[in-house]
Amino acid sequence: MCTFGATYGGGILRVLTDGLPHLNQRPGIQLLFGDLYEREDVKNVFRREDVAVAEVGVRCAPYTSVRHGLARQFDRARAFPRHCLIAHRLRHAAQTVDVVYVHTYKELVLAAWSGSRIVWHCHGLDGVPPFTSHLAGLCASVIAISDTVAGALREIGVPGDRIITILNAIDVERVLTAAAVPPTTPFPIRGTSPVVLVPTASIRANKGIHVLLQAAQEVPKLEIWIAGDMRDPAAGGYAQHLLELSRSPKLSGRVHFIGFRPDIYSVMRSADIVCLPSVCREGFGLAAAEAMVLGKPVIVSNRGALQDVVQHGETGLIIDPDIPQTLTSALQRLITDSQYAQRLGAHAASYARLRFSYDRWADDVAAVLHHAARR
Repeated sequence: MCTFGATYGGGILRVLTDGLPHLNQRPGIQLLFGDLYEREDVKNVFRREDVAVAEVGVRCAPYTSVRHGLARQFDRARAFPRHCLIAHRLRHAAQTVDVVYVHTYKELVLAAWSGSRIVWHCHGLDGVPPFTSHLAGLCASVIAISDTVAGALREIGVPGDRIITILNAIDVERVLTAAAVPPTTPFPIRGTSPVVLVPTASIRANKGIHVLLQAAQEVPKLEIWIAGDMRDPAAGGYAQHLLELSRSPKLSGRVHFIGFRPDIYSVMRSADIVCLPSVCREGFGLAAAEAMVLGKPVIVSNRGALQDVVQHGETGLIIDPDIPQTLTSALQRLITDSQYAQRLGAHAASYARLRFSYDRWADDVAAVLHHAARR
């Protein structure tokens, strides 16, 4: 039984959406999908892919609070009873399966009450909650999505023999097919300047969008498209900060907030450069890999596994978000040397299609689940 409890539809949901149908076809694997917050739109995604759906949670908001200080603590206290109910229902559902396959910290905590065999697919370790290493020790196996994440797990005390690295994958054909479909809503009217896209699902400070806006002030001949829901409560004051930056004299009229885009691959296809200037330790960098499949030159920060996904100077450029000048220089080079940018994009496409495969991913994950079921 694969559970899902993330508060927004980011990289984890994309991996599950693409990967679970492949995993469900592996010999000896029969999947059940359960959303902890009983979101019908999330469950319908998997129903359409012929993945069975189980009711394991409670229909409620997926986040505990968007407030701060004492108000936040109050909201968390109010959320505690409903999460106890989710844990109870998850424990009941877990009695009918061999393995509970979890992905987020919240799922890991709640599944620990189920008393079942647990496989934790760890997608990153930013803001590690207390007792994470202890909970990981209760798991039959812990899957790390990159060598960077595997190293971070060892750093917090997870036994090395419990950790298995399985690189994330990309559904190449789905990405290419989706990119060929016309956009669902129009793009901003673009001029003659190259377009740099930040392909986020949610506007958050750890994505480093402000770093790009700061660097772009010194590169006048480009436009910036920022994907992501500016109205998301989690964006908070950061969204307002970005708006203020975008209105500065050097950026005015060049920055476009294009909202959450279900047609993000069509958007990527129309952009000239894809930039992920994260300031956090990214567990993988799925958006970078997908942009590479589409033949786009990518610029990523040197945080976490982004530098595992991109080969500097071969399939993209790696910058230090603490030094905005490195991003300014990368933008200027790709804009002024179009042949170099095209060469990076072509190398990126062939490299990503060879390295990232869901057949490989599904085989590896299935082996871990089989092993857990036998323990």
